[in-house]
Amino acid sequence: MKLLHLVYNHPLLRKRNFWRMLILMGLLLKPILFPFKTGDYRNFLLPWINFIETHGYFSALQFDFHNYMPPYIYLLVLIAKMGFNPLFSIKVASVLFEYLLAFFIGKIITLKYKNNLFVWISLAIVPLLPTVMLNSSYLSQCDSIYAAFAVGSIYFLLKKQPWTAALFLGLAFVFKLQTLLLLPFFFVMLLRKQIRFHHFLLLPAIYFLSILPVFLLGRPLDELLSIYIRQSNHYKYLTMNFPNLYIWISNHYYEAAKLAGLCVTFLVTLVAGLLLSRKNLVFTFDQWIRLAFLSAVATPFLLPGMHERYMYMGDVLGIVYLMVIRRNFYFPAGILLVSFYSYIRCSRFHDVLPQAPAFFLYLFLLAAMIWDFTGAFKKAPSEDVSE
Repeated sequence: MKLLHLVYNHPLLRKRNFWRMLILMGLLLKPILFPFKTGDYRNFLLPWINFIETHGYFSALQFDFHNYMPPYIYLLVLIAKMGFNPLFSIKVASVLFEYLLAFFIGKIITLKYKNNLFVWISLAIVPLLPTVMLNSSYLSQCDSIYAAFAVGSIYFLLKKQPWTAALFLGLAFVFKLQTLLLLPFFFVMLLRKQIRFHHFLLLPAIYFLSILPVFLLGRPLDELLSIYIRQSNHYKYLTMNFPNLYIWISNHYYEAAKLAGLCVTFLVTLVAGLLLSRKNLVFTFDQWIRLAFLSAVATPFLLPGMHERYMYMGDVLGIVYLMVIRRNFYFPAGILLVSFYSYIRCSRFHDVLPQAPAFFLYLFLLAAMIWDFTGAFKKAPSEDVSE
């Protein structure tokens, strides 16, 4: 911990120009990965772009040619209409949201330290995380979009702006179903009256607004309301390179294990939420940060059908934990290692790298994080600064 203290207090790290140079380095490194075409781009994104171009751009939205929510397809229509290189354009769009994500992470940290230097630090560090780099610049994925809005929602909730928080949460949800990985955090926030039920009514409103243009073009409503259901059933695997509980269960038991996993996750969330709603528990700002990080890490461990990319939220919230709590640096470092290992397995090394080492590291980190979270209540002050 003394070493960590020395690192945090090094004079160089207090210089904005140092962090600006790292930001510039990130902007120069990312384009190196842009020319790479992965399977997701070749098999999904490029055919979608081609379909959009050959079916009248916005007129193509009336057809069921994709398994994403319409907001991302609107973005693809815009990219196709602009006529630039689709591979580079898709990656640039995701990279731009990386920096919005980093901005909100920095703003959350600033809530504690009242120093905008942390925004610069976040803008430098977050886009350089290996999984963040690979996700947008190499794999052409768009996890940065939902994550930016989801972290923005956490920021506004911590600022006690529940309507804006609900708006951002709704925007995150209409881009990616993985927004639900933060459900335990928002459930506890609801039970502790940091946000009210009527605020969440914005979510279905945003959902319907997001599908309205497609509906008006003639797409059946039942199709639009069931996109996430069909998306979750696209791959019939209990886990896809993600080292959670389901690496030990044969895919022959897919249906039964999936149902059991969903029920267990629901019950754990419900019981944990009720326990954490007790009035004798004091939630400080630090405790909310711990809970957000823990939610992003624990939920993918329990849920079936997780992909190698589904620790993305845990990767980025680990930076918030590291900067706010300033201890247990091996939590975010270990989670990032588990996540990065999953990315590597989703490649030619799939048959070489075993799942078990990542699973046991993940299990150890999760247990340690729960111990850290529950133990921190004993050190909390008598007055709840969050209420």
